[in-house]
Amino acid sequence: MVGRHLGRAITEEQRRRWVNLLFDAADEAGLPADPEFRSAFAAYVEWGSRLAVMFSQPGREVTVPETMPKWDWGNRPPWQPPSH
Repeated sequence: MVGRHLGRAITEEQRRRWVNLLFDAADEAGLPADPEFRSAFAAYVEWGSRLAVMFSQPGREVTVPETMPKWDWGNRPPWQPPSH
């Protein structure tokens, strides 16, 4: 995926716009709204979009394979408000 962004000169403004559109699309698609899922989703989107900006700058080359972090939503059940 890194190679797809090489030389595209993505700006921070474009990155933020793409992130906002992706979050809107997640809402429209009905992705879970619980905090644990959204936190993991946001972390992945922020990580990937910032790498895209970094690797898209003119003259940037990929010299080593980039590792993919693992975000996990399944370690805990979704947050539930306390029952009264």
